[in-house]
Amino acid sequence: MYIKVLLFSIFVAVIAIIYRSKFVQNADPNLFTAADLRRFNGIDHPNLYLAILGKVFDVSKGSAHYGPGATYNFFVAKDASRSFITGQFTEGQADDRVSDLGPGDLRSLNHWVRFYHKEYKRVGKLIGRYYDETGKLTQYGREVKKLIQKAEREKEFHDEEKLKFPPCNVEWNADTGSRVWCTEKSGGVSRDWVGFPRQLYEPGSQSFRCVCVKSGEVSANLKQYDGCDASSISCFVKS
Repeated sequence: MYIKVLLFSIFVAVIAIIYRSKFVQNADPNLFTAADLRRFNGIDHPNLYLAILGKVFDVSKGSAHYGPGATYNFFVAKDASRSFITGQFTEGQADDRVSDLGPGDLRSLNHWVRFYHKEYKRVGKLIGRYYDETGKLTQYGREVKKLIQKAEREKEFHDEEKLKFPPCNVEWNADTGSRVWCTEKSGGVSRDWVGFPRQLYEPGSQSFRCVCVKSGEVSANLKQYDGCDASSISCFVKS
């Protein structure tokens, strides 16, 4: 009986060791609480860490910019994602909420994330608004990710639209009024064709913008300028 109890105790101890070992191996050392992150400020800990959208980066090699008293020290030891856009650098204004930002601001924020991935080492994730205790995205984190992806897709669409319909050059003269015209570089878009000025009406909008179109381009959203020949590369616009 004693031997059976001893063997059972040894069995339980072995199982406990196995599970404990498994737990330690699965524990993610790259997850930070807000309290953990606050230590990496260059004073309490020699390293400088910052978080953006819950992603933690080691910016120690940029201590001239991020160290105590430096220009961007405000961002260290916290997630102040919103301030990358607002430019508000006082402690009371530190905020990681960004879901209400517009597409352009979200793209700018994503640009900052790409910058940190390129220039600095990512060391983990911040538990909180963007990541949970297991390192997975929270509902808020997933929402922001989708908003950023949507903003990037919109930019790609507008970039493609701009290549297809480059903006016209525009000038105004007190004597002759407004003139729009097309060149191979009008609107800042270099190409191997000139095009003809047309009014492009965006879907759902009553206003238009002047674009240059290729010969034969037909669209329900395109309108010829009144009093301007369809084959002219320059048009005077009536007030």
